[in-house]
Amino acid sequence: MNKKYFIVNFIAILIIALFYFLISNVINNSYKQKIIDNESYLIGNLLNKYPNLKEDIISSYLIKDNYEIGNNLINEYNLITIKNNNIIILIYCLISALLLFIINFIYIKSIYKKIAKIDKYMNNILNDDYSINIKDYCEGDISNLKNDIYKMTIKLKEQSELLIKEKKYLEETLQDISHQIKTPLTSMYMINDILTNEKDENIKKEFLIKNKNQIERIEWLVTSLLKLSRLESGTVKLKKEKINLKELVDKSIEPINVLLELRNIKLTKNIIDVNLVVDINWTVEALLNVIKNACEHTVDKIEIVGSTNPLYTEIKIIDNGSGISKKDIKHIFERFYKGNHNKESIGIGLNMSKKIINLQNGLIEVESKEGVGSTFIIKLYKNNL
Repeated sequence: MNKKYFIVNFIAILIIALFYFLISNVINNSYKQKIIDNESYLIGNLLNKYPNLKEDIISSYLIKDNYEIGNNLINEYNLITIKNNNIIILIYCLISALLLFIINFIYIKSIYKKIAKIDKYMNNILNDDYSINIKDYCEGDISNLKNDIYKMTIKLKEQSELLIKEKKYLEETLQDISHQIKTPLTSMYMINDILTNEKDENIKKEFLIKNKNQIERIEWLVTSLLKLSRLESGTVKLKKEKINLKELVDKSIEPINVLLELRNIKLTKNIIDVNLVVDINWTVEALLNVIKNACEHTVDKIEIVGSTNPLYTEIKIIDNGSGISKKDIKHIFERFYKGNHNKESIGIGLNMSKKIINLQNGLIEVESKEGVGSTFIIKLYKNNL
């Protein structure tokens, strides 16, 4: 119940009780005065006729005998008349009841008014209208209910905005995937047409290899997109695993050793002996993508530098390629962004690396100067995960 309602009713009852006391006191005084007046008339008349009976009259007041004889005489001749005040008491009771009814009616009406406002507010919410603010700073159950509904509305609004954002994101993702897969599929259709009519076995073999490369490209694209989807949906639960920094870098380089040899790229490492706590598999994935990106853009060498300080462990991947233009560098970690430096790139690897590092409370940055090369800097803070 509302505290204010109790206070108002309590005050009303106190006022009614006070008025009742005053009316009762007035009626009681009226009765007393009437009795005094009647007895004064009676004694005055007796003393006027019989002055010598003064002592007898006084003694009769002190001795409480012969009550029945006097009472019968008064009733027989209706010697004493007192006004009946029952009507006044009845009117007072009716007014008191009406006052309490009005107070309760006003309170209940205000409750229904608030409930109607809440009902209208809820209908607006159901129609996705979150513009009305129902927050209430008063006390009471209704105010508490309004505040709880307001909190619920904020959460529903946030979820609604998140769903819209996710829907838009899904739409953009599907468009991007469709665009990315369309190119290799088109190439495969063309190769298939050529293979259908081609008689030369050597040419057939050459085009089959090209087809295989396109299939591998699609497979890698789908696998990478699935990984990205897991990262963005929050289904990936990163582990806390202890590993030496040198071992982590070696694991990241291992899958591209053949690529380094084929491209005649010299890779040097300058890494201190330090342990860190990360999710090993996902962090290897992040480093691998950055190192592969360096392989695609370097001229002939890559340097990996690992260091530490009280706040974080730092990994630098340095290449001596053509660098990244000012126009491209601010978009380098965006998904499907290729820029002008590499038309063959799909634009997923660096975006995935950024998400993996960020999920581990880390940072990834890039410094680059055209014609000099690029340096990717990964900082893994020691309170990560």
